[in-house]
Amino acid sequence: MRDDERVKTVINNLSSLIIHHAGLTASEQYHPRNNPDESDEHIKAHTHWVTELRSIRERFENLVTGIIGDSK
Repeated sequence: MRDDERVKTVINNLSSLIIHHAGLTASEQYHPRNNPDESDEHIKAHTHWVTELRSIRERFENLVTGIIGDSK
């Protein structure tokens, strides 16, 4: 099942989303908005997405490879 193109597509798409949100976070850090509160909220939101997407990708990879993780 690990060689299934659908599995690769899901992992690649999740990775792409992670990179996208991490890039938005980095961009905001290097070129912050004029309003510090808005900038902080933007960074917080996209950092949250990166964390969540990494968790989803890890759980998916564990599922398709048969690795049993803790039940969070």
